[in-house]
Amino acid sequence: MEYRVRREVIQKLVAEHTIRSQQELIKLVNEHGFQVTQATVSRDLEALNIVKVRGVKGGSYYAQLQLQTDGERERLAKMIQQRVESVATVEFMNVVKTTPNSNFATIVAGEFDAETNDLIVGTLAGNDTLIIISPDAAAAKTVADFIRKHLA
Repeated sequence: MEYRVRREVIQKLVAEHTIRSQQELIKLVNEHGFQVTQATVSRDLEALNIVKVRGVKGGSYYAQLQLQTDGERERLAKMIQQRVESVATVEFMNVVKTTPNSNFATIVAGEFDAETNDLIVGTLAGNDTLIIISPDAAAAKTVADFIRKHLA
């Protein structure tokens, strides 16, 4: 039960502060009454879809890759599992292949477009290929990792 409260605290801290390192986050979490290790924080960040993104003025900080609800997160994960065949990263873009001749690329693009986060600038979809454009290579890698995590 404690991990749920701790994760809520982490979400709030990431939303309210510009946190540039796990050590900085560990210090803040510990100040809120928890005793956490780097390994625990790392697991929590992954579970919460909190990733390091590059800021507009340079430098990087932690931000949450958010879907509007848990239901939408599950829907996107299921859609990736059922319809995405592969993903390849090219600098700041991801080329996503879906089931051939299916028009699924457009559907998957719509799901990514519905996201509100700093990792995706936009999408471009054809019949079975989708390009996800990110602001930089680090953000593109994070998006690709999310997709690969849910591939069948």
